Amino acid sequence: MAKDYFTSRGLNTPKMMAEAVKYRHEFDMAYVELVDIVSILEFRLVERYPNFRLAIRADAEMQEDAVTEPHLDRITVRRSVYIAACEDDVKARFTLAHELGHFLLHREKQVQMHKDQRGAVQEISRMTADESIEDQADMFARHFLAPPSLAFKHKDDPEHLAAIARIPLSIARGNITMSKRRESCALRNVTGPRKDMTPHG
Repeated sequence: MAKDYFTSRGLNTPKMMAEAVKYRHEFDMAYVELVDIVSILEFRLVERYPNFRLAIRADAEMQEDAVTEPHLDRITVRRSVYIAACEDDVKARFTLAHELGHFLLHREKQVQMHKDQRGAVQEISRMTADESIEDQADMFARHFLAPPSLAFKHKDDPEHLAAIARIPLSIARGNITMSKRRESCALRNVTGPRKDMTPHG
């Protein structure tokens, strides 16, 4: 993951879940367990954004695994990462989903670059997940690859969720925890708060 050089007013976790699910629908991936992230970057994005280009560069030419430049309608990926994603490598798939998040979430937002007095870009520290564009892209990626409905469906078997969605096990476990919390909140909203059954004297 890249360091943070930008801030943006972002989405909280429930809103990011909804945003990721919205884009799964838009890319006709709403009900699939294994999102074809490579196909989205190679073919589907250009249908929505005709100027978009996915560039594959030699590893030696890049300092990061991937770089998104929304203002240029471009995502550039290391060749080794692209090949690994084509082979369903979980880390590479997450990297591409993270970059997709940058492209979709930050292309039309007011993103602030931080520089020092000489004009050099400085890393920003102590930002919340709602402020960090890197955290925002991570949140998008995890819910795009394994949305709440899929995570809750496999709530008792994180290893199986990780295998079918081709995501890191840590992400599968975290998504299951969040999906259970979301389901619990939804149930409380339907049934109302639990009433204290203890008799008062």
